[in-house]
Amino acid sequence: MLVVVQLLWGLGLGLIGPIQPLYLQSLGADPAQIGLVFGVGNIVGGLLVVPAGLVADRFGRRSIIIASGVSGTLGALALLPIDRWEWSFVSSILYWAGIAALPAMSAHVSAVAPRALLGRAMGAIYGAFFVGFIVASPLAGTIAARLGMRWTILIAGLLFTPSTAADLVLTPGRDARAVGRTPFPRSFWTLLALAPLGGFIAVLPTPLLPVYVRDVAAVPLELVGLYVACVSLGSALFTLLAGRLADRFGAAPAIVANAVVLSVGCAVAALLASSAVLLAVGLVLVGANAASTPVLAALLERVLPRARSAFGYAAFQLAFTMGFGAGGITAGILYDTDPHLPFVGTIALALPLAVVVGAVAARVARAPAHDAALP
Repeated sequence: MLVVVQLLWGLGLGLIGPIQPLYLQSLGADPAQIGLVFGVGNIVGGLLVVPAGLVADRFGRRSIIIASGVSGTLGALALLPIDRWEWSFVSSILYWAGIAALPAMSAHVSAVAPRALLGRAMGAIYGAFFVGFIVASPLAGTIAARLGMRWTILIAGLLFTPSTAADLVLTPGRDARAVGRTPFPRSFWTLLALAPLGGFIAVLPTPLLPVYVRDVAAVPLELVGLYVACVSLGSALFTLLAGRLADRFGAAPAIVANAVVLSVGCAVAALLASSAVLLAVGLVLVGANAASTPVLAALLERVLPRARSAFGYAAFQLAFTMGFGAGGITAGILYDTDPHLPFVGTIALALPLAVVVGAVAARVARAPAHDAALP
């Protein structure tokens, strides 16, 4: 059922995602301000994931998933009445509060999927979201050009509604209630320390992408969503491939491979934006920025005590989101200086970090799973 939830949510975000930066631009926001709205929403929303993880471990995960869906839907609809870009902070915070559901979803999947297939299961959940995004985002520019941006946002909000409704029929899974204070192993804290850097790099090329495609590549509004969909096409493809690669060969090769693909994609998008075909190819490769997320989610399952899994995923999501929000703000500042700089920054940072995370992942994979090591 989570696959259906993510697919429907991806359909809604596929309409609103390519339009939102252009909508804020039409309300007077410059690239730095657009990045600020994106970053602040991520950071404030991210602060909710740890309390949400505690609630999920104690009282069950379904309630958190439902509440997050409602908040995200309200966040999208809150864009409709505003006439100044400054009011979009409210929408951004409400929408990104929906990320509180991600740790609960990851904990739910880790509780029901066999460990040997966990990478594929995580990949399917995250991949379903990108499939929905791919289907909807090519239509975003066309709908906006014919009906207006507000109508596009309204349709997106209406698509979020059945996704949230589908949460109501989720099975509770094998929830393990927190008992005592089971400690987290050292490997978890190492991954937690690296998470903000991962979030920073993952988001750097994307917040201003619709503006880049329209202003630098001179793509008409009707086609902006198609180019943004290329990123999601890559994310869906590389997410599924990374999950399978991690299950077969380990997390480290998957993480490093994703970084290489991301760096190549950023180079193509920055240097060859004048070619429509090559830009599309580059953006497909940029989609590898999201491909390591299910790999790391599956890796965390090996080090998290089952009774505190939602809290552990939430702590990791919080750290990742802090970097994600900072990356969104930085992307706007860099874009204001030169539209190519967000791509250049990603190229400089992606592979070195992937090597470090890969080394940690290899060490975690050699150690016994946390629950298996318990007496």
